[in-house]
Amino acid sequence: MNLKHIFLIISLLITIIGGFYYIMSPYQNCIRDIDKRIEEVRKKLATETDVKKRDELEIKNKDLINQRESECSEKLDW
Repeated sequence: MNLKHIFLIISLLITIIGGFYYIMSPYQNCIRDIDKRIEEVRKKLATETDVKKRDELEIKNKDLINQRESECSEKLDW
């Protein structure tokens, strides 16, 4: 094996391990779950005309953003 083959194999392994970590890590799963909920709230906000419901949705949106920052950072353990 020459140097190019070794470099290619190592690069491929690093890419596979990185992809596996991104897909399977608890932190990334938490981020994806909360991002889905944030997106749902924002879609409702875009179409809501009732002021009270808009206020509730805005509070829920802020809570989800705070939850994303605090709770997901705690989920680093496998």
